[in-house]
Amino acid sequence: MEPPAFPTVFLRQLRYWSFHCSLNALPSLGIATFYLKLGKSPQAMAAMFAAIATFILLYAALTSIHGPLSDPGHLLSRALRLGAKIRGWISGISVLLLVTGPGMLLTPDLWCGFLSLAILNQASRLLGMSQDFFANAANDASANASFLPVFATTMLEGFILSFLLLMISFFALFFVRRKAQRRAVLGYPAFEE
Repeated sequence: MEPPAFPTVFLRQLRYWSFHCSLNALPSLGIATFYLKLGKSPQAMAAMFAAIATFILLYAALTSIHGPLSDPGHLLSRALRLGAKIRGWISGISVLLLVTGPGMLLTPDLWCGFLSLAILNQASRLLGMSQDFFANAANDASANASFLPVFATTMLEGFILSFLLLMISFFALFFVRRKAQRRAVLGYPAFEE
């Protein structure tokens, strides 16, 4: 049987990843908009939405191209789907924590955002730029909220979060699979992974 055509698969994946990427972006968007005051900058908001759209398109394209990510039975594809579910739960809990204020410190979005900001600022220093890539972000981010720094920071944060979740999901599926194989060798009934 021949796999479905790319446009058909892409549209289905586009719907799936539009939902998941939008949901997963909520905590970071909340932190940037309300706590860093980037909601006052139209350029910053456009940059964040452009980064979210970029992730939607990337994930939709990667999971539509014939290969391991488009094969529902492949370990990488299953890990990616599990990662999307885990991230959805984490995003929901993170949004609730944002409302409390101090609970924001428990959200992975905050720490991955700071890490991406530190990486980009260090890279700008290494490249000999006269100021940080995203200058004075901790003090008054809205004053320095041009498109490129916000877009780059959002993209890097998204890649860091995606990588961490893919690794967690991959190892979780690997251990579940190993446990099922051990059960099968010992003659116990198989269970759903």
